[in-house]
Amino acid sequence: MMINKELKLILLVLEAHDLHNQNHVQRTAILADKLAQKLLLSDQQREKLKTGALLHDIGKLMLPHAILNKPGKLDQDEKEIVELVKYHHEWWNGSGYPEGLAGDDIPILAQVVAITSSFDIMTTERIYDSLLTPAEALAELKDYSGLQFSSELVKIFSELIKKIN
Repeated sequence: MMINKELKLILLVLEAHDLHNQNHVQRTAILADKLAQKLLLSDQQREKLKTGALLHDIGKLMLPHAILNKPGKLDQDEKEIVELVKYHHEWWNGSGYPEGLAGDDIPILAQVVAITSSFDIMTTERIYDSLLTPAEALAELKDYSGLQFSSELVKIFSELIKKIN
């Protein structure tokens, strides 16, 4: 498998960040590829799988070392930080990931990150998509209220952004 410079750098950073899991992603990629061979997946599917396996723990980069490497149980504050990282891709209607949580089962901090991250992505210049104005981004968030985002949180966030702009 060919690993480009950017992926190598990400893997080095991930490995340095999580000292207890050195080479974990590489081992996972090897095992995933062996299973893919057994399943007779195409070469293209295998390459995607190996790359995804190498990147599957990238969310750990967002966790502070003190939490990631804590020997004992996490306290309530630490659990909320982990949940924020883990669940910010859950959708209000339950069609998100990683667990398909819905509504108020999604931790509030994760819901907030989902909304604020989405707004920032939409209003920041990107190579692959056009920039939206704050009003257009708020309209997009509203369009996804009740589907991807909490309608109540989108309403509150919209009021906040309108006051700022």
